[in-house]
Amino acid sequence: MRLRGFTGMLRWVVVLGLGGLLTAACGTDSTGDGGGGGGGGGGGGGGGKKDYPVIEMLPPDMCEKSGDALSNCKYQFDQGQVLVGEEIKTTLTIKNSGERNLLVKNVVMENYQAGEGAEEVEPAYRIELPPMFAEAVAAGEKFYVAPAGEGSETTPESLDIRVVFTRPVDDADRTADIVVTSDASNSPEVKIRLSTVQGFPKIQVSPEWVDFAQVGMGEMKEQKINILNTGAADLALSGFKLSGSEYYTLIVQGTEYPVSAETADPGVVFEDAIVVAPGNATFMKVRFEPKDDKPATAKLILFSNDPAKVEGTEVKITGNESVPCIAVNPSKVNFGGKKYGEKAVVPLEISACGEAPLEIYNIFIKEGSSPDFDVDFSTLEAPPTKDAPVIVPIGASTLINVVFVPDAPNPVNEDGTLILDTGSLIIENNSFDKEKEVPISGAGVEIECPTAIIKCAEGEEVIPQTVLHLFGDESYASNGTIQKWEWDVDQPAGSASVFVPSYTFPNPTFEANVAGVYTFYLTVYDQTNTPSCFPATYEVVVIPDEAIHIELLWHTPEDQDETDTGPEAGSDVDLHFLHPWAAGPDLDGDGAPDGYFDIPFDSFWFNAHPNWGSYDPAINDDPGLDRDDTDGAGPENINLDIPENVIYRVGVHYWNDHGYGAAYATVRVYIYAQLVFEVTDVMLVDSDLWEVCTVEWPSGKVQVITDEAGQYKIVPDYHNPYFFQ
Repeated sequence: MRLRGFTGMLRWVVVLGLGGLLTAACGTDSTGDGGGGGGGGGGGGGGGKKDYPVIEMLPPDMCEKSGDALSNCKYQFDQGQVLVGEEIKTTLTIKNSGERNLLVKNVVMENYQAGEGAEEVEPAYRIELPPMFAEAVAAGEKFYVAPAGEGSETTPESLDIRVVFTRPVDDADRTADIVVTSDASNSPEVKIRLSTVQGFPKIQVSPEWVDFAQVGMGEMKEQKINILNTGAADLALSGFKLSGSEYYTLIVQGTEYPVSAETADPGVVFEDAIVVAPGNATFMKVRFEPKDDKPATAKLILFSNDPAKVEGTEVKITGNESVPCIAVNPSKVNFGGKKYGEKAVVPLEISACGEAPLEIYNIFIKEGSSPDFDVDFSTLEAPPTKDAPVIVPIGASTLINVVFVPDAPNPVNEDGTLILDTGSLIIENNSFDKEKEVPISGAGVEIECPTAIIKCAEGEEVIPQTVLHLFGDESYASNGTIQKWEWDVDQPAGSASVFVPSYTFPNPTFEANVAGVYTFYLTVYDQTNTPSCFPATYEVVVIPDEAIHIELLWHTPEDQDETDTGPEAGSDVDLHFLHPWAAGPDLDGDGAPDGYFDIPFDSFWFNAHPNWGSYDPAINDDPGLDRDDTDGAGPENINLDIPENVIYRVGVHYWNDHGYGAAYATVRVYIYAQLVFEVTDVMLVDSDLWEVCTVEWPSGKVQVITDEAGQYKIVPDYHNPYFFQ
């Protein structure tokens, strides 16, 4: 994926030194060439106006405020977010909320310190400053920040300080101060302390509201709660509280917890915390078995070591209840690149998706968002308020307009990619999602470019083997039509899926077979072959929803195109999952039946969905081979939702190389969506049988199988007499 910059966009100036990096010539005149009122910096004009400059720093929660004065400003970098040598970038913005131009005299980084054990050649922090500011300082000229709404090409309404942290090889603490001096009346000197943290976990629960809608008496339904760790350290789930209707049961890794006085208070503490690694997920299930048709509600509070969730993470559970629900379209507002100084509008549809009318109390741009974003209520009779909300009937929708007026071309990174304006729109309403947040992004450019839009019918969280229906046909060009689409994807290691029918089709499908995160990119071109200023992105998390999920992937170097399909178009490697009762011949010579190719106790391509448990088809206690790949790369997947208390075996058989030679196999085992076992790139040749591992239940312990020499147990020329190759 390549991102393109545009002519006229200026690169940032990189400032590496410490102490006294940039110092403007001294001066007392703070009137500025770009206009602005007179009067001293500390004096106040009549009429209650702030007829003097007032400095503000963004993000707004970075500094403490006493009146207008700023103090105790600090910013932390979570170095666990990136690998050694990679960078984390953030932008600190200087604004002027006064009535007169703000003279920015100095921006320096001072007092850099690296803690004990630090190993480095250069400081871990550096600052990058806009060229207009750097050039003014170098020439001994004054630089002003205009009050809101009074900016010009020479006197902008903000000054951005880009702070870059490069992760060093060690974990020693590193601190520094960014010092901003100006003629501001409230805080002529603002000192921002930079520091690092080792990383912390961050819990994300989806959905936050489990709604069973209507379930009849005597019926039973289950829904899954996905728990993702989007932080940089292990997330430990220590327990929960579950209160409300006795018709609900929480199922945690096979253990059932019906609502009771004990689950409500003091709650359940897990004997061993459930640990979720960064970027990984697990899940729980909620079962609803109503005994009457009355509304039933419950509340689940999950406790973890997320420092931002010390009171727990709440999940609301409802059933047989008429409740409001909010949905927005689009879910993210992407303006793309818009010509600076001109107004761009994106309609936002707000729908009532529940069983009761939706009440909207307020709509506003979240504090800390780019000031270039706004809301237009001209589509409504009046802006909503708590006393006079906008009522959206069940199944209906209403429209508002999100507005973007970029005041200048956005700067670019060192690699030429645009630095976007970002923000959020908040919709206060009466649904469970009381403050619905809609992300907004856009960039000011000198030459307007088309805007890429991605939508996915299946949403942002799916299970393996889901065919995603991607839509790019809502992309648009302001002065013409979209003539070309180019899709790209970052997919989990081992996944070899492709866009169908092609990566240039406006609305392709894509099979998400491997657990992990898929990030899709779309670049579009208008009738003049001008590309979108930056690609649209859409992230899909693929999470297994079974107790045991096993993946087999393989790579065959002699197969030049492992994505093609058809008879003998690639190597055929097969996944096997054995019950302890599997019998058959002893082909490996160890004195015991091998179990492979046994019917019904080996689940493989010929016996994909055996019946091992109850004969009741409503009970999901049988394994299933959900995907059999006969022409290269995989994956093949086997899933089991309700295991027995036994020890299963996992094997891989190289059924036929179809003339492509050796294959390198990878096996992953997930227990409740968590990757607990992985062996990669084990070389197999035609007809090899690799006995991979055992899976013990209910402990979930996975143990690798080895031969007498302690190596992977691979039996060559394995040909079962009942299956001819």
